[in-house]
Amino acid sequence: MRISTTRFGDINIAPGKIITMPDGLPGLDTLKRYALLSTEETDPFHWLQALDAADVSLAVINPYLLFPEYKPMVPEEIFEQLGAENTEDVLVLTVAVIPREFRNMTTNLLAPVLINTRNNVGKQIILENSDYDLRHPIFDQIRKLVQRGGASGVGADQKN
Repeated sequence: MRISTTRFGDINIAPGKIITMPDGLPGLDTLKRYALLSTEETDPFHWLQALDAADVSLAVINPYLLFPEYKPMVPEEIFEQLGAENTEDVLVLTVAVIPREFRNMTTNLLAPVLINTRNNVGKQIILENSDYDLRHPIFDQIRKLVQRGGASGVGADQKN
């Protein structure tokens, strides 16, 4: 499938790489199809690109790269909705905000995006009774990660 995007230009997405979000994402509930893209220039960030809206591309990151102790309490019914037989099949990402003043970048630990890597069904959930932040600062953790050599390959496709 060939799509046009404002961030990446024209790109090809293999049919098996299309992520379906049956409920959409909060605030983007009409957009159901996405692809997880990666570029060396933005590592360790990846991009959740909407396939049906060229200008919708969300920066996402594997939260465990920054916060190994991150343990979102995901209700069992969410795994059922994703069709996940075990937790190892589920990729956990968090949406990041990277402002012009990049030292103020944050990630949303309160509402992780979960993707079943076996069937490419995803969902963003809002954790209940959680102390995680909606806008958790990440600049210091990103700087340390980059100094250690970065981190690539969270399951994202490299942009052509």
